[in-house]
Amino acid sequence: MGIINVKDLKPQMVLLGDIKDCRGRLLISKGTILNEKYLKICRMWGVVEADVQGVSPEDLYASAINSFDVAAVTAAEQIVQERFCHNDMTHPAIRELVRLSTLRIASGRIPSLETDQDDDGAIERHKAELDRIRKRIPLNVNTAQYIGDTTKLSTLPAIYRQIIDAISKPSSSTYDIEKVIRTDTNLAARVLKIVNSAFYSYPSKIDSLSHAVNIIGTKQLSTLAVGINITSAFKNIPSEIINMKMFWKHSVLCGICAKVIAGYKNIQNTERMFVAGLLHDIGRLVLYNYLPIESLFAATTARGKHSLLTVAERDLFNFDHSTIGGDLLNKWQISLSLEDCIRHHHDPERSKNRVEASIVHLADIMANVMGIGSSGERLIPLLKQEAWVQLGITPNTLSVTMEQAEQQLEDVFELIYTDEQTH
Repeated sequence: MGIINVKDLKPQMVLLGDIKDCRGRLLISKGTILNEKYLKICRMWGVVEADVQGVSPEDLYASAINSFDVAAVTAAEQIVQERFCHNDMTHPAIRELVRLSTLRIASGRIPSLETDQDDDGAIERHKAELDRIRKRIPLNVNTAQYIGDTTKLSTLPAIYRQIIDAISKPSSSTYDIEKVIRTDTNLAARVLKIVNSAFYSYPSKIDSLSHAVNIIGTKQLSTLAVGINITSAFKNIPSEIINMKMFWKHSVLCGICAKVIAGYKNIQNTERMFVAGLLHDIGRLVLYNYLPIESLFAATTARGKHSLLTVAERDLFNFDHSTIGGDLLNKWQISLSLEDCIRHHHDPERSKNRVEASIVHLADIMANVMGIGSSGERLIPLLKQEAWVQLGITPNTLSVTMEQAEQQLEDVFELIYTDEQTH
C-alpha cells in the first residue's frame, strides 16, 4: 500500500516488495512477515525504505502530527509555509522535508528560527550606515581585495602546506604524514579525537596517529586535518553580525549530512564531502569579516523582502558568498573538487562534478530544515530539480540522513569548534 521509512517498520508488517541492499542483492523476499530479526537485517544493511501492506506514509504522518497540540501544529505549519516559500511544494523531496520540518517545530526540537542578524538593536545602531549603503546599490566590490596577498586570508597555516608536500612526494610513507601532523600538537589531538568519535564509530579505540593514517588513508586524513584547521582562520567577527558558534554548528551539520549522502552514493572519500559541507558557506565569513555592515544590510533586506539571503547578496554585491568562497579556496590552492563544490553549491548544474556539488546542495538544504545553527539564512534554499535527479535517492533517505547527522553532531562539533574561537 505504501513505501515507508525503515524507522517506521514494525513486527508483523507484511512486505509487498523485495528488500535489497545497495548493490541489488536480495535481503528479504516479498510476502515476508517482519520480525525483530528482519528489522535488524534492515538496519545492518542500511535499508532506508520498504513497501508494506496496509500502511502509507500519509497514515504515519497523520498519526504523528495528531499526537501534538493543535495550536502547536497550526503554528508549525505556518512557519514551515513561510520558510519553504521559494520551493515547489509538490516536489516529492520538498513534501517530505516539509513533513519533517513540521514535526520538528511542533515537537519543539527547533528552539529558535531567528538569527543574530535579526537583531533590531544592531539595525538601529547602524541605521545611518545602512541608509548610505542603500543609496549606492549595487556596490562596486572586488572580491580579490579581500583574499589578496595583503590580507590575513591570503595564505593558510604552514602546517597545511607541509601536509600537502608530504602527500605529494612519491617516497612519502605514513610515518612522514604522521610526523607532519604531530608537529602541531593541537591538530594532532583533534584529529585523534575525531577519528575516535561517532564520525567514524570504529569498534575499537585508535590510539596513535600512525594507526589513524593506516586505517583512514593519507589523503582522507589530510583532507580532514585541513578542514579542522581552516575553521580557526576566522576570528573576531562581530557577534551582532553572526553568532560564530551557530555558524559552525550549521556548517558541521551540513558536512555530516554531505558525508552520509556520499555514503549512499558509494563515494569512497567521504571526508572530502564532509569538508566541502563544512566549508560551503566560508564565503559568508569573508563578507562578515570585511564587509560587516554591508552584510547586515543584505540580511535585513532579505528579511524585509522575504527573499533568500543569497539573492540579497547578489543584488547588493553583484556576487554571492559561494563565489567568494570558491575564489578563496582557489587562492589557497585547495583541491579543485572542493573549490567546485563550494562555488556551485547553490547551482550544482553548473559544476564540473554535478554529483558532488549536488550532495553539498542537498546537505545545505537539510541542515537549514533541521534548524540547528545558522549561517544567516532564515529561509530554506531552493532545491534544484537537476540536483535531485543527479543524486538518484528517494525521499525516505532524507529522514534517515538527518537522524544520523543529528546523532553525530554534538560529538563532532565539540572537536571542530574549539575554545579559541569563542569571543
